[in-house]
Amino acid sequence: MAVTPAPRLLIVNCASPYFFYIPMGCFGLCDFLRQQGIEARIFSPSLYPETEARQRLHAALDDFQPTHVGLVCHWQETAHGLVSALEMVKAWNPAVVALSGGFTASYFAESLLENLDQLDYVVIGDPEEPVAQLLQGRPAAEIANLAWRQDGQVRRSERLWLMEQPLFDALRFADLSPLIDAERYIDKINAKLGFPLLIGRGCVFDCAYCGGSRHAFRLHSGRCKPVARSIPAILADLRLLKSRTTLLYLCYENDFALIKRLFRAIADDSELCGHFTLHYGAWRLLDAEFLELYRRAFNCASDRPIIEFSPETASDPIRAAIKRGSTYRLEEMEENFREISEAFQGRVRIEVFFSRYHPAMPAQELEPELIAILRLKHKMASLGLPVHICFDHLSTDVGSRYWEDNNEHPQDFARFLALKTQVDQGSLHPFPVDNLCLRIPEHLDPALLIRFEALVLTLEMLERHCRELVHILLACMDDQWLDPLQAVLAPLLEAQPAAFFAEPPLDLVVDDLGRRLQAASGAPPLLPDLLRFSRKKLKQGVQPLAARPASSQPSDRFVLDLDRLSIHEHNYLDLQALLQKLREHSNAPPYQRTAVLFLRAGILTLPHAVYRTTLQAFERPLSLANYRASLDDLDAQQQQPLLERLIMEGVLLPIACREPAS
Repeated sequence: MAVTPAPRLLIVNCASPYFFYIPMGCFGLCDFLRQQGIEARIFSPSLYPETEARQRLHAALDDFQPTHVGLVCHWQETAHGLVSALEMVKAWNPAVVALSGGFTASYFAESLLENLDQLDYVVIGDPEEPVAQLLQGRPAAEIANLAWRQDGQVRRSERLWLMEQPLFDALRFADLSPLIDAERYIDKINAKLGFPLLIGRGCVFDCAYCGGSRHAFRLHSGRCKPVARSIPAILADLRLLKSRTTLLYLCYENDFALIKRLFRAIADDSELCGHFTLHYGAWRLLDAEFLELYRRAFNCASDRPIIEFSPETASDPIRAAIKRGSTYRLEEMEENFREISEAFQGRVRIEVFFSRYHPAMPAQELEPELIAILRLKHKMASLGLPVHICFDHLSTDVGSRYWEDNNEHPQDFARFLALKTQVDQGSLHPFPVDNLCLRIPEHLDPALLIRFEALVLTLEMLERHCRELVHILLACMDDQWLDPLQAVLAPLLEAQPAAFFAEPPLDLVVDDLGRRLQAASGAPPLLPDLLRFSRKKLKQGVQPLAARPASSQPSDRFVLDLDRLSIHEHNYLDLQALLQKLREHSNAPPYQRTAVLFLRAGILTLPHAVYRTTLQAFERPLSLANYRASLDDLDAQQQQPLLERLIMEGVLLPIACREPAS
């Protein structure tokens, strides 16, 4: 007589090249099953190189011998990973029971079963009790939150089961023991934002673009109101995490008072206080009490905490519409940035996310929106605030109001997967799009889109490679240089738009823009020198030179590589000070002759007077011994680390390496 094996569940966090976080419910589910006497493990293919992931999954299946495999499709990025993992699992053993869950799987529950023949069940919404009952052998028709096939038809449970606080508090969401290669996971998430701290399920906010909004939770999980864990339960998880990591991420602000009570409890706990650095996703502006508790509870010295804001748009009315009233004004947010920076004495990183192509944004407002964001970036740079601003493609999730309102068949998984394939392959639009971007409003003219995308991409690259040029132009000309920039881009787009988006010719753009601006009235007097500096940065950035070993012989002679040297009228790298001078002197700041050395790993500036009495001596071959002899003892001692670095960087060349003059 055959013995039925004890149920064993392997949870596979379906792979995505863009998203490797494991949904926190996986850890709580494993703990719930443990309490029911059921063994469970978690495997995450995204922890391994793509060429290695299949072999690792097979090894996990062979080692654990699961009776059931749960495929996590929480966020839509993992949809292709679900299809791929399902094929691999069924190839390993066609008899293994395959189930799927998560936000995206829940939303597409019936359609998933109609399109994926090898998938046996979909768990809809909260998984703990339904999964346990399924593994224990209860008939599908008696299990809440379940979709399955019966007699060739897809059926769905009429009963809804929701996690409530007593059980929520009884589960551990920070026990990593079920996770295969947990240390690898910790290393990977610590390189990003850290370990996500689970506070609750459900959301009080109703942002139109979000698949975790109040509206979306009702659709994919049947949850109409949030449930939160108690502070003792959260602290118990932190004690579990203490030996694993020092970095946390929290982005759950349903109850701001609860967050403050949690911070106070951590600050008052001698075991936890100051152990973790917290990165925080803010839904509201942060008041003085919150910031004080933040500093008391967490380690803000070892690593700079990251605080995130998502205003989405620079338009206050549109922001209020898309966030459905729960928001703040841009002016209030700017003031809050000053308060946050002061509270942390500048040792903080504020990340701000705007996104383009919200349906409520008219086409004629796209460029004014871009200009408003540029002005905000410039204001933050001028004030020296530690603010980094992104302007990305709109990220919308299945189940959001955007998704529901703009799709004729929103719950058709096959249509969704076809659309996602086009996005992933880059065939949906003639310009590159963010991997999360699944919809650009159809009313926007394609030619306008190409021009706007080219402008946004060029500005992003200029900010990355020629930051000083962008901010000085904004300081001196506001937005008056953007029309000439678009005139520069127009012929490049007409000739070969695909080639432009593949590799924008930034050096040509800077040259042509410079010629146009210098020929027009209103250009700042320092523009020719600034352009020369910007071109030099671009040239050195694309031509990295190999490091050279330092010489151990003081008698060896060295000479400056003059290709790595540039003399300029101003110290452009001291940008905040220069912007202040531009404001004070009507765009014509006092001359500040500066020597600039382009190193392999950065740029070094010296007042020209200092350069003239020190390193300029190496414009002709000179031994280190003779150079040191020309300095007093203190200067010679202070110069030694710099000399060693310049030799290692290849800025000071051994005389034998110097090419003979032609």
